[in-house]
Amino acid sequence: MFLFAASGVRPVRALDVFTLWRQPNVPLRLAEGEWADFRFQVTAGGRQETSLTRVACLDRAAGTDDQAWLVEVLPLVEEPGGRLVPVRGEGLRLRLSRKLLARSGSLLDHVLEARQWAGGKATTLDAAQLRQDPLVADTLNEDFRAATVTKGQPTTRVVGGIQYVCDQSVMAAADTQVAALPAGNLRQVTTRELTAATNPDLPFLGLAYATERVRADSSLDRPGGRLRPPPARVRVEVMELVAHGKGARPALGRAD
Repeated sequence: MFLFAASGVRPVRALDVFTLWRQPNVPLRLAEGEWADFRFQVTAGGRQETSLTRVACLDRAAGTDDQAWLVEVLPLVEEPGGRLVPVRGEGLRLRLSRKLLARSGSLLDHVLEARQWAGGKATTLDAAQLRQDPLVADTLNEDFRAATVTKGQPTTRVVGGIQYVCDQSVMAAADTQVAALPAGNLRQVTTRELTAATNPDLPFLGLAYATERVRADSSLDRPGGRLRPPPARVRVEVMELVAHGKGARPALGRAD
């Protein structure tokens, strides 16, 4: 869920705010000038990684118009005093069609243009180039569609010293893949469970907190041979909104 890797840019996790954009139980809105900072934690294979990312919907003076929003995705660093600041010359700027609100198609269908910065240098990709880039296309085409949704008890989250009463949902889905091997068919079942706390007053998908647990189990249809299926793999990812506000300003060069 919360991993987005743009070619030439270190992994940025903020676009994953939109992983649940197709879910009808999750609010979806983009407001001009709003920004949100998220802390991500990924635990897998006994290792843990943490990162910080800002998502900003720029205003009309910066390039948003009646057809599309201009959205910046920025890796952040935390200064000794706790202030979060964008990494200079790194990030991604997306021009997102306002048809996104219809929740149809894939996210890639609504990206009119993407411009990425790495080492202070910008590269522009139009919609056709995005589809030709397998890494970017696969990421933007990835979204979560729950097979089951369970409504939990409302929960309270504190963001920036303000309490938000959030709806809580548990969403689950499973996917099965089969590979034909000389020793038999290898079957892998991947289950995903997401828990999200949302409030419609919060930016983008209203996410105050979300956690995802992914488990992959493999088996052979002819067990007992020399080949053994790999052990189960578990990955846990947590996303937490740490701050949000209005008055977003461009951080990636000019907004042209």
